[in-house]
This record gives sequence, C-alpha cells and structure tokens, in this order.
Amino acid sequence: MVASLAVFVNVCAETAEPFALDVDDECSADRSHEQGQQCALSALQRTGARRSKATQEAEEVAAKGQTGGNASWQKHRETGSTCLSSCDAATLGPTVCHHFRCICKEGHVWSSEANRCVSLTSAEANRDTGGRCRFLFSYCHQSRGYTKCVGGQCLCYKGYEAKNGKCSLVGIAGGNYKDDGVCQTPKWGDPCWKSVTWAMADGIFADPENYPGLRAGASSFEEFQTLLHSVDPSSCPKPCPLDPPYESYSVPTFRDPKQPTMKGVAYSPMPMKKSVPINGDDFMSEIAGALYADWGRSDLKIMKELGANTVRMYGNDANTSHRAFLDEAHKHGLRVIAGMSKFGFTQGPDNCLINDWYCYRQTYFYFHKQLQMGFTIGDGKQYHPALKAMIICNEPALDLHGDKKRHLTCRAMASVFDAMIQAEKDLGITGNPIAFTITWAFADFDNSGMPGLKSMLDFYECLKQGTEKTPTLYTPTNDLLKAFHERWVNSFNTQNVWHEVKYQFLDKYARSPFWSRDLKIPVFIGEYHNIDRPNTQDLKKLLALAKSNEYPFFLGFNFFEYTRAMWKPPGPDGKNVQWDFGLFDYGDCPLLDMDYLGNTWTVWNLVSAKDHKGRDLLQQLLYAFGQTRVPPALEHPQQTCKASTKGVLR
Repeated sequence: MVASLAVFVNVCAETAEPFALDVDDECSADRSHEQGQQCALSALQRTGARRSKATQEAEEVAAKGQTGGNASWQKHRETGSTCLSSCDAATLGPTVCHHFRCICKEGHVWSSEANRCVSLTSAEANRDTGGRCRFLFSYCHQSRGYTKCVGGQCLCYKGYEAKNGKCSLVGIAGGNYKDDGVCQTPKWGDPCWKSVTWAMADGIFADPENYPGLRAGASSFEEFQTLLHSVDPSSCPKPCPLDPPYESYSVPTFRDPKQPTMKGVAYSPMPMKKSVPINGDDFMSEIAGALYADWGRSDLKIMKELGANTVRMYGNDANTSHRAFLDEAHKHGLRVIAGMSKFGFTQGPDNCLINDWYCYRQTYFYFHKQLQMGFTIGDGKQYHPALKAMIICNEPALDLHGDKKRHLTCRAMASVFDAMIQAEKDLGITGNPIAFTITWAFADFDNSGMPGLKSMLDFYECLKQGTEKTPTLYTPTNDLLKAFHERWVNSFNTQNVWHEVKYQFLDKYARSPFWSRDLKIPVFIGEYHNIDRPNTQDLKKLLALAKSNEYPFFLGFNFFEYTRAMWKPPGPDGKNVQWDFGLFDYGDCPLLDMDYLGNTWTVWNLVSAKDHKGRDLLQQLLYAFGQTRVPPALEHPQQTCKASTKGVLR
C-alpha cells in the first residue's frame, strides 16, 4: 500500500516543463509504462482536454505578441469566471470578456493568492513559477524551488521571486550547488547563507507554515539549512554535523566538580568610540553577529584564541533570537553566562521599582519569552548546552537605591528566582539545567568584615527563614530553598588585587555554610580587573587559586572587559574611570556596517589597549591564560577594511 501510494504521489507531482499545464498533472508526460497504466481513462481524458486548452491559450498569446514578465506566465490569464459582455473589474481586477470567459487584460495574469488579475511586473506576478498543482495532492516539483501550491498555482514563498520557472530570494541569484551528498557550510554572503538568514529572521515569522518542524527564533542555522536543502538541493548544500555535537547532562555544569577552571571575558562591545546614546545592550542577538560571529569581527573566536573558555554577558532582549550566538559559542568551546536585562527591574512601563520590588510578573513575562528565543534546543525541553548560568541581577544593591530599600533585596531577588523556575516548569524544560546566580558587589554595607559574602549569606538566610516573613513578605510559587540547593552558584564583582580577594573573601567563604559537609555551593568572579596595578602577576596568581586544593569552590573569574566602554558619558572633568577598563580599543579600520536598534553602527577592528603605565593588556591576559600567541583572528582575514562607512560615527 505504501509503495503504491508513493508511486501515485510521484505520478501526481508537478513538474518543471516550460508549459507546466501540459504535464503538471496526475499523468506526467514522462511517466513509465507501469505508471501510465495506473492513470484512469477519465484522468487521461482530462489531461488531454487541459493540454488542448493550454495549447489554444498559448497560440492566442503568441498571436497577440504579448511581452514582459516571465514568458512561462503569459498564458495564465484565465480567471475562472464567465461573462456575457463585461466582467466585474472591482472583484477580478483588470479583465475583458472573451468568448464568454473573463480573462485578464494584456500585461496582467491571474494570481490565485491575490484572487484577482495582477500586473506582470507586480510582486505577486513575479512569484508565479508557471507550475501547476491542480490534482488531488497540492504538490509542486522540487525543481521549482521554495514554492507552495495556492489555487492550483506553484507560487514562490514570500520574499522569493520566480526566475525561469524557479524561485530565488528577491534580488539574489539562485544557488548552483551540486547535490553530491557532501556537507558544506555556506560562506558569508553567498546565496545559501542569505537564504538561510532571511528564512530565520523574516520568512518563518511571516509564514511559519512554510517551515514545518522549525521554531521561530529558536531553531538553528543548520536546521534551517537542512529544510532548504530538502526543498531545493541546488540552492543550499547539505549542512555539516555539529562540531562538537550537543551534549546532554542532568546537573548544572557549574555545580559539577569536574569542570575546568573558569577563564572568562566579560563581553558588552558597545560599537562606538565616544559617548553616543544607544538604546540597548543585547549583544547576543543575531544582528550583533557582525561583532561576535566568524563571518563578522570574530570576537568569540578571538576569545577562544586568547585561551578563554567562558563569556559573561549582560542584558538580553526577549524579542530577539539568541540561538546563533549560543551556537557560535558552542562551536568555539565557550561557556555562556547570560544576564537578565534590567529593563523589567527599573526601566519598563510596569517595572519592579514602581511595584515595591515585587518582580514576579515582570520577570516571568520576559524570561518565558527568552526561553523560546534560542535558550532551548530541539523540542524546547532542554537548555542549549552552551548556556551554563543566568545572572538574575547584577549588583542589586545599586538598583535598590542604597540603604533606603536594601531591606527589600530578598523580596526582589526571590520573586525573580521564583518566576524563572516557574517559567521553566510551564514550558517543560528539564534537560541540561542551568545554574542561577546573583552577582553581588564586593562591598561591606554593614561593616561585617565580609565584603560580598555578607550579601550572599543574607539572601540564603532569607530563603531558609521563609520569604513570607517580614520584611520580605513574598509568598513563592515554588520551593526556592530546594531550587537554591540544587541550582545555585554564588558570584561577585571586584577590582581588588588577588591577595585581598584571598584574605577578605576566599578564606572566609571556605568556613561559611556554602562550603560545608551538607552544602557545596561554588563561587566565581563575574568581573575582575584592577586598573591601578600591573595585571601580569595579579591575574596569574588569582587564577592559580581557582580549583586549588585550598579553594576547590572557587571556579575562576571573567576579565573585565572585552572593549573599552567609551560609550559611557564623561564626568565634569571630561573623564570617566570606566574608560580605563577594557582589553581592546577600536582601531581605524571599518570592517562592516551593523544595523542595530534603529541606527547603523560601524564595526571597527580591534587593537590592544594599554594600562596606566603603557603596558599591553592583551599580553598580560595572554600570560594569565597560558597563551603565547596573539590571536590570529585579530587580523580579520574574512573581512577587509572598507573605504567608507555608513555608521553613526564615521
């Protein structure tokens, strides 16, 4: 039965002859003897009648000498309506009554999608391949490319146009790949690369039914390439397997004692050389690939060549996909620590600040969307393996306006944590669990002698005592203490030199409840860089403490930061101490223009920054991370300096 059905479908399939009506039916012109016997006599008669009609219409077209548009279209003027003397132009479009049939006027064709006559030069007309799909199965031949059957016509997907009976992306020449079974990764800018990126960013959002099995904002480049290859092998080659393949695990990676020492870089590469307003800081988005991807400036590849294994992020926009960033990080062996945007905390229209720091509703809304925009893989039930941790808030004391609201820290953080756990549950996410953390400031607000650690202990004590009690007064939906024990890691930011971190924090953490017989909560530094002293030995010595026998709980640090934050405004003296951080400065070579949040920004090349004494920061970090070679990717071989730029800063 299955074999018979397969033959039947093949016989009924649309083909790509120049006059598609002649053969695009249940009895194809090149059918085998056996297939031909399966076609009923009545079907053959119908085929013959259609061929006669197509031939007659083609002769009429030739006699009238019509020109313009796709030649294979010019016979497709039938509307299917009858008339005595005139036609309803308001409904059918430009038509004439011809032999009691309403047909489109010269220079127009019938569009099944628009359900009216359209100009040969219109977008609707340019999407008609000339193929027909009139019989039982609405099927268009693979040789037509990215088509769908609409009202018996094989039309290109939106965003594509028909050229010589085949679909290609508007304004882009079609691909010419050989379907030889050999995998190939499309190069930046070639037809397949453009087709895949367009499908990911536009096509699937406009017409999701054209991309079965894929999730808008969540499926990978390779998954889209696989679909496009299956539809039209000549336009996109077979994708190569993931290297390395995705892994699966049941315990958060940062809670696994076997994990390597964290050698990370804090990454927020604002693309400007001086203070200019920019409305956003999501550099995990697909459009920011001009900065991080191998086809762009190759920032993630540069980090890998530095010897880094972790990248610490900041804000992320719940409306943009982060799958491409996570796949790129995975390819380079980088573990991602994502940050929760502060938009919901202090900036959004219904933020925590104006709701007395009850943050559940706002957090749930944003995190629930983020989980569906690239944070998960496959059917959406497991986290992307490159995503290892989520910072639910960076230095919350700064957002809570100092001493005035600090007693509500637990309310804000517990409600955020609760909302994230619930969003996971509602989406059924159980695989590859991530860790959660709050990155605390290295401050001693209560003169306890435990900078950073006191904030961690206060939050833990709040969860143990119960968040329902005064002053927190928050009733959680989930068992937050259980989630803390299973999913939590601690973290903090500091500029202090290595021996101050050792004596003021690590020695005290070793004696804290976080590292005891009953509880093992590791800790890492989210931002580390002392700008007043040489980093050569400092970075090396601090890294030597990580995962040591003395401090097995200390995971490592993230160097702060990848590029200088020249976007931050100057103070009254015309300077800003934040400008002194940063591994790289921007050079004078414009590599790309990047459209980001309503503006075009220049993607500049990178040059090593200097510290106060003129010492090369790149060499200092390379030494700490055990590398001797300057990253070859800094030469950006895939991009050359452009003669000009359309960026905000030229």
